[in-house]
Amino acid sequence: MQKTDLISKKIEQSNRIRFSKSGAKDGPVLVLFAGIHGNEPAGLKAVDALSERLDSSSRAFNGTIYAVTGNKKALELGVRYLDTDLNRLWEIFNTTKERPFLNGVNVPAEYHESLEIKKLVDAIIEAHEESAKEFIFADLHTTSSQSCAFILLNDTLENREIARQFPVPQVLGIEENIHGTLLSYINNLGYKAIGFEAGAHNDEKSIERSEAFLWLLMNALGLYELKDSEISKFEERLHAHPGVPETYYEVRNHKYVEDPDFFEMISGFENFDTVKKGTPLAYEEGMLIKAPVSGRIFMPLYQKEGHDGFMIIREVPEFWLKLSAYLRSSFIHNYLKYLPGVSVINSQSYRVNRTLARFLVKEIFHLLGYRVTEKDENTLVCHKR
Repeated sequence: MQKTDLISKKIEQSNRIRFSKSGAKDGPVLVLFAGIHGNEPAGLKAVDALSERLDSSSRAFNGTIYAVTGNKKALELGVRYLDTDLNRLWEIFNTTKERPFLNGVNVPAEYHESLEIKKLVDAIIEAHEESAKEFIFADLHTTSSQSCAFILLNDTLENREIARQFPVPQVLGIEENIHGTLLSYINNLGYKAIGFEAGAHNDEKSIERSEAFLWLLMNALGLYELKDSEISKFEERLHAHPGVPETYYEVRNHKYVEDPDFFEMISGFENFDTVKKGTPLAYEEGMLIKAPVSGRIFMPLYQKEGHDGFMIIREVPEFWLKLSAYLRSSFIHNYLKYLPGVSVINSQSYRVNRTLARFLVKEIFHLLGYRVTEKDENTLVCHKR
């Protein structure tokens, strides 16, 4: 048996494959993740509905699709996670930083889940890398608050190209505020990856929106051709609420919560609601938290699991998007090291001393396609996406 056959057999035997379908081998490979959080069943139900309809369809299928089950143990219990968030630990595969549990001490259940998913992803890539046109990954999620559908993406031009196919808000650079996500891991491997948030966890519309997204994604990638009437129907399911522009957004403020048991979001906020600076938003250990800036509330935490209390986002002007697309392939990168307070870490990364470089640091590096994170109070690390 050839090596590729052995790999394919290994994939088929994985109990994480919820369904798969193959057509033309030289087409794209689409990998879907559903249930990375165990209290988010909508993506799984949408994947199951997609599987049934594909099985009964006689239309040509140009490529391969896999649907991968996420946190199996948490899904069985209907909880977000057992020991730690499965969508926050993927940095362990991109760094040499020591983790105590890697030596067998207090190993979280999610670490074993992540290893199984990683091995399956590696096998899928190995099985198709010589024949597939491209690889695309999509992660299906829902939120604890009421919400329209939206897309999360690390801000690469390749990810933007996929995301712009959908009539929903798109939030850029989420990896700067939420670390260790599966999508960031996939992006760091060099592949396109976007996240789709369908709405509230147990809203039936979240299932409908997730399924609509999957059909439109397959059509956009050339996997499965939809009729014009079908495209219109699915796009109508996705359209955002009135008053929510279907454009790009960036995070202006991120409220991190140390202990969600002592955090309480004030009721009534929905994703993309507008808030003014000073608006009361939540209580933490009895202290009132007000909006530090004006914008739109994003992903308010209405559950006792998770450490992201809320974010405030703002629209990104179309001019800046076009300018950044132009600048990312320009010669300007060669001159960054000469800016005040900027030093070279390696060919892809810079360190910025904020006591010397005080103005528009994030804005400049974002325009040029860099992920900007805080190492400490006075130091930023900028890594080319």
